[in-house]
Amino acid sequence: MNKRILILIVLIVSSLAVWNVQARHGQLDQPAERVYEEAQTVYLGNLARRANGVPPLRWNYQLTEAGRWFSWDSVENRIDPYCGHQDTLGNWPDYRALFFGYKGYSGAENAFCGYVTPQQAIDGWMNSAGHRANLLDPGSREVGLGYYLRLSDGRGYVTQDFGQDPVYPPVIIENEAINTTSTQVNLYIYDRASGGGFSEMGPATEMLISNNPCFSGANWQLYQSAKSWALDGGTGWRSVYVKTRDTLQRTVTVSDTIYLGASAPLTELGQAQMSTNQDTVTLYEVDTTGLPQVQFSLGWRVDNTYGTFGRLWGNGEQVSDASAWGGTAYRMFDGDGESSAWVWTTEFIKDTPMMGYVRLKISNNTSPNEAARFSVTGGSTVSLKGTDFLFGNQYQEFPVSFTFPGSETFLTFQFWRSGAADVYVDALTIFTAPQAVTSPIQWAVPRGNYRGQGIWLRYTNGSNLFSATQEASLAPSGLSAAPAALNFLAGLVGNPPPTQSISVHQSGCTPITWQASDNASWLQMQIDGNTLRVSVDATGLGIGVYHALVTIQAINPPEVAPLEIPVTLHVVQQVYDLYLPVLLKYP
Repeated sequence: MNKRILILIVLIVSSLAVWNVQARHGQLDQPAERVYEEAQTVYLGNLARRANGVPPLRWNYQLTEAGRWFSWDSVENRIDPYCGHQDTLGNWPDYRALFFGYKGYSGAENAFCGYVTPQQAIDGWMNSAGHRANLLDPGSREVGLGYYLRLSDGRGYVTQDFGQDPVYPPVIIENEAINTTSTQVNLYIYDRASGGGFSEMGPATEMLISNNPCFSGANWQLYQSAKSWALDGGTGWRSVYVKTRDTLQRTVTVSDTIYLGASAPLTELGQAQMSTNQDTVTLYEVDTTGLPQVQFSLGWRVDNTYGTFGRLWGNGEQVSDASAWGGTAYRMFDGDGESSAWVWTTEFIKDTPMMGYVRLKISNNTSPNEAARFSVTGGSTVSLKGTDFLFGNQYQEFPVSFTFPGSETFLTFQFWRSGAADVYVDALTIFTAPQAVTSPIQWAVPRGNYRGQGIWLRYTNGSNLFSATQEASLAPSGLSAAPAALNFLAGLVGNPPPTQSISVHQSGCTPITWQASDNASWLQMQIDGNTLRVSVDATGLGIGVYHALVTIQAINPPEVAPLEIPVTLHVVQQVYDLYLPVLLKYP
């Protein structure tokens, strides 16, 4: 066969195979009874884990889609019944998880080569050494379940996929039970996992817990993995939100959902109850009035306690320092020539322009000569005179642009003390390259794996002028009003019509200050808390119909869309009161 024709045939077959996967990928409709079986299998698996002293798993959307596709593929794309873990495209569990969007570690998979109930699936896997090891693996944190049943002949398949994402520490309500009849529930709150290089977060030291995503009224408390919590009362789906932070103020916000009531509506069970990731994030309330550019960071901060931070030569020691982030700093001091220290990683974003901010202080800032310097792989060396520090014994950040080259293995920051004054290295924070400020603004997260990490903003002029770090707002603020329109009836003679009220409601986590205006001289308005009282004065108007608009405009944040409430005034000769007779009926 001609080589060119052979290549063409291979390409056509490959394209059809990929199309087949993509056709199934995105088919999120799963019969309600199958979704229930998937959720129940997650729950029963967690009961088995807890009975063996292992933390529960969070139900994950991407792993579930991977499992659903493989179960479907194992039935529909095979003539004979199949039992294994390689799909008809020749791929294995780790590839499928990645293909369906899971960015953490994966590859462990359990399967049942036929349709079984959730309890039968868990019993079978627990009675098989290899499957049991997968199910009870303490390294897993998330799980996906895929059920498929062909009704025409009863052929089915059940797939269970496991994962662990270092950037995602799940919270799990009641072992992922579908519902509860008690408002008092048990939470399992994971700590951050190790790994990830300069993207890694430290162990959680504190946490916030709330029944609303704004954490209204919540107070920071010491982190603990097991916590009893009270849901809001009533009946319906209830979510619990947990935000954890470490000593360097890096935060992650996660949530889980359970139905409060005797029976959950199974048609509502699905993606909304699963953990997920996203590759872009919309940021709100970005300051458009100050510096013209903005930078982003997913908590990319490293201090002197990082595992690879160490002395290269000269005099240096780690010291306690209440003014340092995390409470410690690395002091380089005189007495043995020049001092140098470094910190490095092999895990960070490559071939992407970044900016590092190095936080230093100096014991004496009077020298006009070089007192310190630092450098970074893929960037320049920054030389600092003593007088470059605005104050002595006070920390100051200095920027440096860099790009971690794909050809390099190590991303290294190196620090020197080159004068007589002591130099203290506290921490370095990495941000993306500056871009123009707009609000709201959408950020394509590097590596496409956003999972609730706190996003830091820094405003800059693109050079040496920059703001303090701020945490971005991810919840859009909004205004709504009721009623949607007002109608008045006034007479040329007689009393004016009664005042009417517009209730103004706010959404989002930031309180909104607002004002109201109108475009008609016959309208009067008064703001009373979240109520706008509207009255009319028809003096001087003739008989007819008049129209106006009441505009409710946010003052802060200014990006909130305004509301327009139409007002109609009917002016007639006279308004008559109509009294209906009262009928009394005696037995």
